[in-house]
Amino acid sequence: MRKFNTTGNGLRSSRRDFLRKSAAGAAAASLFYSTFTIADEKIKGANERIGVGFIGTGGRCGAHIGICLKLKEQGRCETVAVCDVYAPRVKSAAERTGGKIYRHHKELLADPKVDVVCIATPDRHHAPQAIDAVRAGKDVYCEKPLTHWSQFDLARQLGEETAKHGRIVQVGTQYVADDAYAEIRRAIADDVIGKVVHVQAGYFRRGDWGERMHIPDANAQPGPDLDWEQFLGDAPQVPYDVSRFFQWRMYWDYAGGPATDLLVHVFTPVFCALDLGFPQRVFGGGGTFEYEREVPDQCNILVDYAGGPSVALLNSLSNYVPLKTVLRGTKGIIDWEGIDGKENKGARIVSFDKKVPEKFIPWRGMGDTGKLWTNFLDCVKSRERPYSPIDIAVKVQAPLNMGILSHRESKVVLFDKEKQAIEMR
Repeated sequence: MRKFNTTGNGLRSSRRDFLRKSAAGAAAASLFYSTFTIADEKIKGANERIGVGFIGTGGRCGAHIGICLKLKEQGRCETVAVCDVYAPRVKSAAERTGGKIYRHHKELLADPKVDVVCIATPDRHHAPQAIDAVRAGKDVYCEKPLTHWSQFDLARQLGEETAKHGRIVQVGTQYVADDAYAEIRRAIADDVIGKVVHVQAGYFRRGDWGERMHIPDANAQPGPDLDWEQFLGDAPQVPYDVSRFFQWRMYWDYAGGPATDLLVHVFTPVFCALDLGFPQRVFGGGGTFEYEREVPDQCNILVDYAGGPSVALLNSLSNYVPLKTVLRGTKGIIDWEGIDGKENKGARIVSFDKKVPEKFIPWRGMGDTGKLWTNFLDCVKSRERPYSPIDIAVKVQAPLNMGILSHRESKVVLFDKEKQAIEMR
């Protein structure tokens, strides 16, 4: 058995070049962090607006900006800063929000007007930028996935730093933005369906448009307006490629495919309903069967937890026929369809005991990113636990990363709970 190095990519190149280039900035970073302390940070009052800074202003961030602009009209927040490595994109975001332009996230974090940040950059930047943010005294709305598939150690570190600095971190898995899960958890706790031993959940659609993102300028080149080196971060140092820059979700170096981009949505509600911990072992399979890209277009992950349940996460980008989420217990089932389901838009709790009436719980926010943002801003002021908190996100990230590693290396992947580490067998 060997411990898998999840610090960086490690499969095609080392981080030495990147770290050597970054060494000169280490002292400056240390000074940067020392200027922010939780003791100096003041929680805004009920009538004060929260200043939002956006790090990464691409397509997904556009939706977040739209939500925040509506919340701004309600007096809930202010859009004060925007940051991106691509100048045309950040200039457009600045025109839309009225926010000050920054080209590096640490410069934005040093802005005293920024109270919270929205991180919507490529996957492998999420955790490093979120760690910088919590150390800088900022609360964070971080897009999913929490980390790149090779960075579980950074996910764990972000959880530790969040607790250490007393910050609020909401992860953008909007399927959990629903109070109905409290009722589902109550039914499970009341033993209505017995011990949950098996779970199925899936994400199906036709097309890989989510990964094959639009290229706004096919002639774009590295330079003052496009910071290729900053985009790469600790990824393998490869020559510039316009598709890698704008369509980064198609490449292993920057994304994990359906596992961390799509299955994270259907798995997180299951995780919350069952209050799961870290898995025992994970098997990952699938492949690139239809579309020309690096990451798979079919992805299936089997996650075993000690004592149960066994969770089957299923995906295809070649067929849109949906799959219900089903929690199978020894005494009954709970099933639900997602927000795209044409019927049964809610959860159905069915006991095998005919004397126990079936119960239907309608969704009251599932998939609503606006509700997730409202909850986040409420928690920034109240310091209460958000819908999609960091401690859950770390535990959700582990089996998804493990599934990708299993798929890539055709091996069983284990989790050592004592070492808090992913291991290959």
